[in-house]
Amino acid sequence: MSESTWTGVQGSTGPLNTGTGDQHNHLTQNYFHDVAPPGAPPLRPLAADHLRWLDRRFVPPFGMTDAQDVLSTTGTLLLDGAPGSGRNATARVLLHRTPGPRVPRTITVDRQDADAELDGSYLGEGDRLLLDLADAGPDRWEAAHDRLPALHQVVQERGARLVVIVPHGTTRLSNELAAHRRTIVRPSGWVVLSLALRCDDFPLAEHIEELTGQLHARVTGDRPMGEVARLARLLGEARRSAPRGSAASWCAAALADLHDLAARAASAFGDLSDGRARALLFTTAMLSGTRPEALHAASEELLKEVGHPEDHRPLLEQEDLAQRFVSIRAFPRDDGTVAFETADYAAAVRTHFWRHLPGMRPAFRAWVDRSVRLLDLTSYERDTLIACCAEQCLAAGQYEPLLALAQEWAGDGPPRLVQAAIQILGHGLSDAGAGRTFRQRVYDWATDARVPSGLAGALVSVSAEVIASTHPDQALVRLHHLARRAPDGEDGARVRLLTLALAEPRLHRLLLVRLADDLSRHRWLADVSLFRACAAPGLLLAPATDGRPVLEAQGLRVHVAGAWRALLAHRPETEWLPLAEEWMTAAGRTAAHQDILLDLLVRAAEPSPAALARLYTLSLRHRYAQRLRRKIDAAQGFKTVPSSF
Repeated sequence: MSESTWTGVQGSTGPLNTGTGDQHNHLTQNYFHDVAPPGAPPLRPLAADHLRWLDRRFVPPFGMTDAQDVLSTTGTLLLDGAPGSGRNATARVLLHRTPGPRVPRTITVDRQDADAELDGSYLGEGDRLLLDLADAGPDRWEAAHDRLPALHQVVQERGARLVVIVPHGTTRLSNELAAHRRTIVRPSGWVVLSLALRCDDFPLAEHIEELTGQLHARVTGDRPMGEVARLARLLGEARRSAPRGSAASWCAAALADLHDLAARAASAFGDLSDGRARALLFTTAMLSGTRPEALHAASEELLKEVGHPEDHRPLLEQEDLAQRFVSIRAFPRDDGTVAFETADYAAAVRTHFWRHLPGMRPAFRAWVDRSVRLLDLTSYERDTLIACCAEQCLAAGQYEPLLALAQEWAGDGPPRLVQAAIQILGHGLSDAGAGRTFRQRVYDWATDARVPSGLAGALVSVSAEVIASTHPDQALVRLHHLARRAPDGEDGARVRLLTLALAEPRLHRLLLVRLADDLSRHRWLADVSLFRACAAPGLLLAPATDGRPVLEAQGLRVHVAGAWRALLAHRPETEWLPLAEEWMTAAGRTAAHQDILLDLLVRAAEPSPAALARLYTLSLRHRYAQRLRRKIDAAQGFKTVPSSF
């Protein structure tokens, strides 16, 4: 799979010297290995643009130079530091500044399984990997500790680089591993904040005195780097929300949000006794930054959903929207949209509603459903509403309602509803807690022949674009099932499957193995087409990382021969003849690979004299016809000639 660059974070809204906030795209592993064993961890790429963003704002902690020396000379660094010192950001910057063939990646697993995490079979030449064990409990760290020396050996053999963030101050460390440990100390919080603001074009110089007086105490001492990062982001948001304000007002808004969001949200709810005002408060939190007319329509839809009495006053006696927005402290922006002063406050408001009104959750979900289906929302407004709904459902552990929404929206609905289903599934698949549940449901649907075409299309998209970025093997399996069950004329799953498999030798091999195993047991017509695409001579004769043709891997040759045997025995000639002719032509074109191609075909056809005869007939147009005949004779016991098997 090719590496892709996602759109970067603009302004003071991204991660700063912390370990959070990464987005991911397709995993890249340009090397050839055996099929990964069950439980092997996925490698999650770190977005290249996010790393560049972080690098520009990064202030080196004390001890970073020493840590860099250990990483460059030994290949493995065990990074220690107090919580909040910026360990994860330091690890990412160290790997980013180390040259490598692909973006740095983190090792991620679904379960606390050190054996799976530390199996070095997934390491490629020159890989740069991050393993964050900062929060590992004693048992998990004990198990990981015992596996690290073997992983370090693989790192050295493959010229890779590995940074392991260890539990702070752990005393369980062998003498050998202790030589790799380096401890960092938190950099100056004020320097970190100042650099972040300058990178965001914040007018720091003209407001330095005000900022120093109000913020210095908030960033000094042992304040975590994550809190400093959040303060920088909130200052940027406050300035953008009120560009004509003063530094004092920006600081006040940022500091209020930094420590008192939940209390402010609760107070805002309590101060509004009118149900219509509360509905607008919740709607604005779910759709902050959207058009006033969209907020009004969605608020009215929510009132209908919960059965709130209508306002029977004449329209001219009712408050206008501007007054109503002021009452909930939402403000118009220069582009005509309406929003709360910061995104974090909006999040706190919707969290208050979702958490403290649990009996309303079904109504909230039904309101989202009706709004997505019926309201005249822009794509941005619809995406915002869906994202906020997913955020709250996932935080509350309500996975099934989200899956039900996705299934209903994608059930042969219009394209906008299918896209909404894709978005719901994408949020669930990307969530650390819900990911496994959503991947299992995608598998269940992918293996169900009754799945409607809209849902099938959504499954193709999330498998290829979301699951593939963290669990490429699982994405391949789901796409394979979808390709088999696709109606005639719908080749989206097949195209995405081949794009995924043929971009990485390991996945190419995995698909060939699946096809070989299944062709002899099942009668999926799609598998014949897929095998013809995967077994093209140009692909199988291409050099692997060791310089030898892919097909020369002994285990793979056996599987490919098995697939050919199933085709020759169970499928009509019209289905396998084009590929056989491709192989025959390739054998005639390259003497170096002639024997491996011919021997494999003869071995596959050996149980069938008719198939052997057909191969010989095909060979008559080539100069090697007599050579093939001798191989066929040997296969039938008439004479022995050397074989490449």
